[in-house]
Order: sequence, then structure tokens, then C-alpha cells
Amino acid sequence: MSRFSSLLLLCIISFSTASFAQKSSGGGSRWGSGIDFTQRAANREKGRWSLSEWMEMKSRNRMMDMWLSMNSPSPFEFSLGGSYNSYKTTVVGATTETSANDFAGEASAYAQFVGLTTEYENNTQEQYNDFSGMLNIRLLGNSIQNTAFTIHYGQRAREVIGATSYRLNQQFGQASLQVYLTKYFGLNGSYRYFLPTSTDELGEVGGNITEAGLFIDFKAVRIFGSWYKESQKTKIPAATDDTVTDRTGIRSGIKIFF
Repeated sequence: MSRFSSLLLLCIISFSTASFAQKSSGGGSRWGSGIDFTQRAANREKGRWSLSEWMEMKSRNRMMDMWLSMNSPSPFEFSLGGSYNSYKTTVVGATTETSANDFAGEASAYAQFVGLTTEYENNTQEQYNDFSGMLNIRLLGNSIQNTAFTIHYGQRAREVIGATSYRLNQQFGQASLQVYLTKYFGLNGSYRYFLPTSTDELGEVGGNITEAGLFIDFKAVRIFGSWYKESQKTKIPAATDDTVTDRTGIRSGIKIFF
């Protein structure tokens, strides 16, 4: 090798050594391209998965699920109610009317938007008892204490006790609306239509009930009052005209929600 070649190789080695020493003294762990290996190791440590962390996360998720199950709203809702009904009975076309009153109660149970309701009315003055059961489908609203629109289908059994005792079974459909004007005050209304049926005592029987009222909620307790009108139309085969009996009055009471 010539003297010039040996000198050139020595210069290259010296320059490379000086450059490496300068970068090493300035960056600590940087290589020639400027990559910091300690920083890369720290980044890998942040994203490292370990069995102990997975067990800890699983335990934390289990505790969160338990907390949610204890504090989330129940899908089941219940209510109990009672009312005092004061009304007047008139027969369309007649000049006389009678005043009467009775007591009624109801109980409802819901699982999310589907519910069942039973109703009982005891009328000692006109000597009849009503027992009703119906299926409820809530189309609008997420609870029984919220603005809601609900449809119903059920059956009412009326047992008349008197000089002529008989039992009248009527299927019905109903639509009801409940609107909160404020968080504690609202309006409600319903319309119930009884499908026509026939009995030996009354002939062909049909009718409807219309109700509209106000309510005030005190947390789980509701005080309500409403106007209602029940119309019953009967037609005896031997008669030429229908007989329409109206009961119009005020219903007031209390309801408790669970």
C-alpha cells in the first residue's frame, strides 16, 4: 500500500472516531442516526401487556358491573291506587237522574314497556261489582311516571246483584295519554271502547268510558282528580229504540308507585 493511501485511510478513521465521540458525549445513548434507544425502550414499556395488569383490569370491571347492577334503574315498576267516585246516573230521554258514589282500586305491574293492570269497583248503591284485567303496551315514554302514550286491551266482568242477578263480560280496547307539564304536575286522559256483546237479560250491550283529569306527584305518591263519563247502550230485541245510560261524575284518589 502506498504512503498516500495509508494517510487517507488514517484520516477517515480519525474523522469517524471524532464524530462518534462527539455524538456520544452529547446524547448519551444515541447512535449515528440520532435514535435514542432508551426512549424507545420507555415507549415499549408503556404499551407492554402483562398478566398482572389483565387480572387487575378484570377485577376492576367486575366491581364496575356490580355497581351498575346495584344502581341502575330496575326494569320492573309497580303501582297501587284507590279512588272515590261520585257521579249521577241518567237515562237518555228520561227526566229523572240519581246520584250515587262508590269506591274503586287498581294495581299495575310493568316490565319495561309491557304491563298488566287489574281494576275493581264496588258499587253498593246500584248493586254491582266490576272486575277488569288488561294488557298494557307503552308506545311512548320510558316509565309509569313520565310522559307516555299507552294502548290497552282487556276484559271487564260486571256482576249485578239484585232482583235480577246476571253477569256481563265485555272485552274492550283503550288508549291513554299522560303528559307532564312540569316535573310534578300533569294531565292525563283515556278513552275505553267496549266491544258489543249480547246477554239474555239486556240484549245487545255496548258502551265507552271517557276520562280526563289532573295530577300532582310528590315523589312516589300521586294525588289525582278527573272527570269521567261512562255510557252504556243496550238494545232489547223486542224494543225498537236503544236505551242509553250515562254515568257522569268526578273521580278523586291517590296512587303510590314502587
